[in-house]
Formats: sequence, structure tokens, C-alpha cells
Amino acid sequence: MALRSVWNPSKLEVVAENGAVTAMQPPSAEAGMAMLKAGGNAVDAAVAMAFCNIVLEPYMATIAGMGYMLVHMAGEGKTYAIDFNGRAPRAAHTDMYNVIGAAPAGGIQLFDVEGGANQDGPLSITVPATCAGLCEAHSRFGSLPLEQVVEPSVALASDGFHSNWHLTLYTANNPEMFGKDSYIASMWMPEGRAPRSHPQPGEKVVQRELGDLLRKISKQGAAAMYEGEVADEIGRYMRDSGGVLTAQDLHDYKPGVSPPLTVPYLGHEVAIVPTPSGAMTNMQVYRMLENLGVANMQHNSVEHLHAFIQAARHAYADRFRYLGDWEHADVPLAGMLSEEYAGEMADLIRDSGRADIGVGMDEEPWAHYLDRAEHDPWQHQGGKVGASVPRAAMDSNDEDTTHINVVDKDRNAVSTTHTGFFGSGQNPPGTGVYLVGGMAWFIPMAGYANSLAGWKRPLNNMAPVMVFKDGRPMLCQGAPGARRIMNRGVQVVSNVVAFGMSPQEALVQPTVDASGRETLVDARIPEDVVQGLRDLGHLVKVVEEEPGMTGNFSRPSAIAIDYETGLIHAGVDAFRPAIALGY
Repeated sequence: MALRSVWNPSKLEVVAENGAVTAMQPPSAEAGMAMLKAGGNAVDAAVAMAFCNIVLEPYMATIAGMGYMLVHMAGEGKTYAIDFNGRAPRAAHTDMYNVIGAAPAGGIQLFDVEGGANQDGPLSITVPATCAGLCEAHSRFGSLPLEQVVEPSVALASDGFHSNWHLTLYTANNPEMFGKDSYIASMWMPEGRAPRSHPQPGEKVVQRELGDLLRKISKQGAAAMYEGEVADEIGRYMRDSGGVLTAQDLHDYKPGVSPPLTVPYLGHEVAIVPTPSGAMTNMQVYRMLENLGVANMQHNSVEHLHAFIQAARHAYADRFRYLGDWEHADVPLAGMLSEEYAGEMADLIRDSGRADIGVGMDEEPWAHYLDRAEHDPWQHQGGKVGASVPRAAMDSNDEDTTHINVVDKDRNAVSTTHTGFFGSGQNPPGTGVYLVGGMAWFIPMAGYANSLAGWKRPLNNMAPVMVFKDGRPMLCQGAPGARRIMNRGVQVVSNVVAFGMSPQEALVQPTVDASGRETLVDARIPEDVVQGLRDLGHLVKVVEEEPGMTGNFSRPSAIAIDYETGLIHAGVDAFRPAIALGY
């Protein structure tokens, strides 16, 4: 019995025979569906949608951003991980910034620096990766011509698209971000205000230079951006602006392609891209939850949520202490993901019975654990230095956020998250490129696994996954949402795998997030459960999710494949314009 009304929405679950897509913006999903209906495969659809995303929501993901993609090719029976994580320019170093202190909860950066120089301005820019990653995926696994795949995004940029309520709200609430750069303001606030979405059709947003760049990419591939005049202009602009990114950095950038990294979970395999990411942290949580017997617990009971919060907080303690780019730092990844280590931490949770980690701190966990080792995964590393992860055997050089899921008629599948918003204020004129302030993902101080260094990959929050049963993908899932991507991703996957829910049911369930000092608890969770968590010592803050720009929790989407019925089920976030389409 409720004594106070709260938001509790859902959307109709899409059920389809042939194929399905999910995207955060409807025109993107429509482009993906058009590819499938034209005979393209899941990769064609995902690449078309991703290029549309950089047109429709560059405040979430731009062409110069970064991301990760999982691709399953059913005919081969193989799954591939495409790592188009960004990199710091080769000339980057920690002395570029004057550190002020730990960043507040909810954002992407770990530490604030003077003038916000690691997220705004010329010294914030990471090497553009999204365009290279999408072109790599298409060249290896796509079936339609690239020109056909990129065409919908060319049209959206060159001819413009109508503003929806989400864009109006986002722009109206961020006038400084959209208005601080005259180039961005000329397209996104041409009348000096947010574009109107009512009455429909809304006012148009036109990005002709981006359209020109996309047209070149459709004909030349990634070379249109990473070689020649566009790369040279980016290098010149950065040099004149006082940045350290060079044209050579663009020439040298190549995505990595490798097998995925997997861990077992309740009779399934969870697969991720082996790169410094939020998914790495989630793998530890899956391991602990299985040890704790999560499938035998009542969903969202005090017992269940206590176990989840404790597992998440133990994993975060390791994340902020040990994780970083293992190409540049020693990371005990094999130990962190080992069965023995998970059992050890599960025993700690069981033996305590209370909230005894991540509580009573005066600072956020990313600052608290930086110099504190809560556990010792090196004991389970097996004497190996660095990480035991798949190598990029297929590399072509001998090497805010959005999410997409696709499954096609042949049951090829894609799960991809990409990010990088245009708020850096660095947009080389005439190129159509919005550069990304991705240096904020690094620790701007020396001596840590995730410390800034030249050509290093940042520790990001994204966590696209595929879940397999008997060698076949049964779930694609991911979300935007900064640091809060991680916890909700585990809960959605668990809702399907452990509690037998369909995708739409799984991702609209009341949720919790333990990524900050306080544990955020969805207002839909019963008061007796909330009090039960408080009685166990959890520092709880009850928050209500509602329609808005982002939210208190991440915004998940998922597609499940039912091989017994032959049907595909797709679900999306209920509070934003996200959409699932099927045929």
C-alpha cells in the first residue's frame, strides 16, 4: 500500500521474429531498422545508428569520442570485442594540471583541476576514437556498402532534424555549455535560446559541416578524418590553442579487435570488451553475487540489496585502487577476476552481515581508496605481473554517453556504448569535428594505475555486455549514465538471469546505486526494505526517478533472444525518448 505517489512508468516490450534494435533517439533506431530491412546485418545497423547518434546527441557522444563494441557473428560462432577507447595524446603528462581535490559524485571525472582544464579547453582533449571504431567494425563485419550505412546520418546533419522534448530540456538547462562556443551555439541555439519542440514538428538543428565530414567518411572511411586535411587542421588548431594533440596522434590511432573477456554467472557467460572500463568492475560483482547465492534470494529484499551493495562496494574499492590501463601499469586483473578472490570477498560479506565497507567516509570512494588497499588481489594473480586478457590478434597495425543493441534475422548481435560530449569548447572550424575532453577520466597525478600518461587509455565507466547460454548470445545490454552505468547494468542482467524477467520488466525495476559515498535507493522500494538497509548500517539516500535530462540512475536498454520460441524481446529506458523497434 502506497501512501505517496511516485513515478512508476514502463514502455511496451517489443517482440519480433526477424530483428530488433534499441537506441536512445528514435531517428537513430529508424536508421538501424532500415539497414536490417535492406538486407544488412546487425553491424550495419549498429554502425548506422552510432553515426546518427553523433548527429542527434553530440552532448552525449560525438564523432571524436570513444566507445566499446561487442559483435557476435552467428555464422562463425565467434564473438569479437572492438576497443575504440580513447587515448591521451602522446605528449600528455600529469604536470599539465593543478589538482584542486576529489570531484563530486555523479560525474565522469575523478578529480577536479584548476580551471577545469582536464575537461574543458585545449589540454582536455583525448585522441578521437569513435569514427575509427565504427569504420573498423563495418570494414570487418558489415555487409552493406559504407556509403549506404552512413547516409542516414548525412541527411540528419545536412538537412537537419526536428528537436524533441529531451533536446529542448537539455539545451534549456545547459545554456552555458551550448552557448560558450559560438560555433556550437550557431547550430544548437540559433535564436539564442533552446530549440523549441512544441508545437510539433520542433525547430530544426542543422550541422552542415558535420554532414560534409560524414559524406567524406561514407566514401573514404576513417581516412577522411584521420589522414589528410581534416587531421592536419585538427593538429594545427590544437597547436595554436595550446593543446598537445597532434595530427600524428590521429594518424597513429587504431582500434583494437580481440576476443572478449568472459566470466561465468549462474550457468551463463558474461562477455565484455577487455579495456579499462566499468565492465571490468561489474565482472567482480557478478563473481561475488554468484558466490553469495543471489539466485536464491527474494528480488529486491533486504537480503538481496544488502548483498548487492556490499559486493559493489568491495568491487569499487578495488577499482579505485588497482584499475587502469594494463598496457602502462601493473594491474592484478587475473587476481581480481579469479574465483578464489570472489569467494574470499563473498566470505567477508557473509561473515560481517552488516554494511562495513564504504560507510563512515568523509570523502567519495574514488578519493578514499586511491591510497588504501582494502583487499590484496595480487595474492590471487598467480605470480603474473599485469593482466591476463585477450590480445588484439586482429589489429590492423599488426593495433555523457549512449548505447545501442541490435539483433538481426541470422541472430548476429551487437552491444555497443559510445561517449564523449562536445562541451570541451574545442571545435576546429571547417572540420565538422567536435573534440572531446576525455582527460577527465584519468587521475591527474602521478603514481597510480589510472594516472595520466601519453598514449594511455583512460579508465572509463561504460559497460556494454553480452550474456551467453550454451555458446549463443541470449542478452545484449548496456546504458548511458556516467559512473552509475555500472551498478544498474549488473542489476538488469541479474533480473534476467537470476530472476527470470523479460528485458522491459528487468530494466524498469526499482534500483539502487552504490557508486558514491551515499547509496541511492529508488523511491519505489518499500519503506520497510529501506529501513532494513539502514538498520544494517547503510548510508541511504532515497531518490525519485522522473523524466529529465539524465536522472539519478543510468538509462539501460536490452535485447533478449529466446531460441525456443524464435522471438526477440527488446526493452528501453522509460523516462527518456529511448525506443525499441522490431520487424
